[in-house]
Amino acid sequence: MELNRHTAVIIPAYKPDDRLPPYVAALKDAGIGKIVIVDDGSGEDFASLFASIPQDDVVHIISYTPNGGKGVALKRGMQYVQDECPEMQYVVTADSDGQHTVKDVLRMVESMGEDDSGLLLGSRDFDQEDVPFKSRNGNKITSTVFKLLYGVWVSDTQTGLRGFSTKLLPTMIAVKGDRYEYEMNMLIECAHQRLPMRPLPIETVYENNNEGSHFRAVRDSVRIYSVILAGFFKFISASLVSFLLDYGLYLLFNMLLKKVPGLTGETNVLFLRFVPHITIATVCARLISGIFNFTVNRTLVFGDKGKVSRSFPRYLVVFFIIMILSAALTSGLHLWLGVSENLIKIPVDILLFFMSYRLQQNWVFAPEKEKTTDA
Repeated sequence: MELNRHTAVIIPAYKPDDRLPPYVAALKDAGIGKIVIVDDGSGEDFASLFASIPQDDVVHIISYTPNGGKGVALKRGMQYVQDECPEMQYVVTADSDGQHTVKDVLRMVESMGEDDSGLLLGSRDFDQEDVPFKSRNGNKITSTVFKLLYGVWVSDTQTGLRGFSTKLLPTMIAVKGDRYEYEMNMLIECAHQRLPMRPLPIETVYENNNEGSHFRAVRDSVRIYSVILAGFFKFISASLVSFLLDYGLYLLFNMLLKKVPGLTGETNVLFLRFVPHITIATVCARLISGIFNFTVNRTLVFGDKGKVSRSFPRYLVVFFIIMILSAALTSGLHLWLGVSENLIKIPVDILLFFMSYRLQQNWVFAPEKEKTTDA
């Protein structure tokens, strides 16, 4: 009960049904310290429903118009907790459509009492027979894509039941997004900052095939996937421009160096086979395009705000690894397969592109962890 009194539950509500008032009453009876209901522009038709929920020192209702979206509602609730509830230690967000039981909310509070690091996610079991087809398969696909792009497996990316320490409120309020994409941005921000995302199995509730949800399948799915893929598309765009610059310079240098005597033979280094004019052309082109790529990736793709003295040496390590592999694989496949060195370079660099993305995302431009000291 002590932990419950220091927990704020935020409930974004847009045109809720009559399940909301008893849900709020049950949370209050369970000893939750603060219950913040955010009326996200539901309109006059729902004024009486919100009025039926008594407000006191525990229950607080925030109302505004017009409808801003779930992201706006969650951040309005978080801002209120940060400004007006300094005694709160934990925050739990829960949906108003009956999917999140009071029992599971209390289990989340108990779990955060044991470990309040990062983000605690109420994870549903999508293998149950009563789970709608679109929910089961949609979440599995999204989890797989998220793992491929951000290196973290999140079994339930669209859960609205989430918990975290109030110390993370400034971080969560700063996350971009007004509607359902906000919750995905929250996961991406945690992955970017290397904050742990821990699953907590919860009851899977889909009443009336989840008809109470205001999730718009096509439009909101587009929003969510545009968020997931945004960083990767920026990286692709920057890499494409860098590749065209690199490849154009490579063709130019390779054409010129082929005419230089002594650069058309073969050189063996350990188990690697190099053609001098290919190697030199690759290195020269990559040096120029690499400087361009580092600048664009740091400022536009990953938004690295750290010191250049930290990210640039790491970039150089990745840069030289990729460059050496590109020269070695291009030369080796050219000699082994007898394929044009200009053609074989394309698939080689495509494979190395994905390797470079993950290294830059997870190491080169990853935010530095804050140092903690014991009191």
